[in-house]
Amino acid sequence: MSRDRTAAAVVVFVALTLTGCSNSDEPEVPVVPTESSASRGSGETDDAVAEPTPSPTSTTGVPELCEELATAGDVAQILEVPMRGQTRRIYNDDHLEESGRTGRLTCRYGVRSAPDTPSPGNRPSAPARQPRIPLEFSVSGYVDAEVAAGRITSTVDAAQAAGTTVKAQSVAGRDGFLLSDKEDVSFIVADDIRTYVVTLAHRVVPRKAERVVLLAMAEHLLGIPSSTASAQA
Repeated sequence: MSRDRTAAAVVVFVALTLTGCSNSDEPEVPVVPTESSASRGSGETDDAVAEPTPSPTSTTGVPELCEELATAGDVAQILEVPMRGQTRRIYNDDHLEESGRTGRLTCRYGVRSAPDTPSPGNRPSAPARQPRIPLEFSVSGYVDAEVAAGRITSTVDAAQAAGTTVKAQSVAGRDGFLLSDKEDVSFIVADDIRTYVVTLAHRVVPRKAERVVLLAMAEHLLGIPSSTASAQA
């Protein structure tokens, strides 16, 4: 009987010893807190990253998010060509009072990174040429409609002085302009306290389709049905 009790005690002792060793050998899993959207910096961001919701008290006169005006799907549908690369957003609400501008949202589609250029020997490498941006639009807010319209006029005057081809082009009763040079073609228009600039690089779409794409993009940003703007173009 005493032998049985002794054997049982040994079994219990060994079992407890093995259990204690097993627990001590298991690594602890650290709890890593996730980064909140509020901790991210402001400025240029990719649309793939969750962005803060627009402030209900914002007085800039422009949206804070690109998707409020045009999603990547909207852009692909309007261009009717594949759009490779990233979507970049630049939001700025810090402007001088004398400019009359309260804020600006710029959205770039099809952005690619500049390739690394190896330097021969010990000579410093020349800065790599930045890849062109296939499509970009900017929406700016101003203190009143008169100031917004004045910005369009000054932009056209500066473009003509620089040798850019300028052509009047209305969309849904709004007087706009097509600006074209060797790199790209743009459409600019004012609507109440906002100005819109849509820029399309050459060769993204066939040259004959550039005007159609620009106007379609502008009417989408303005919230105008396509049939209305196309009929008045």
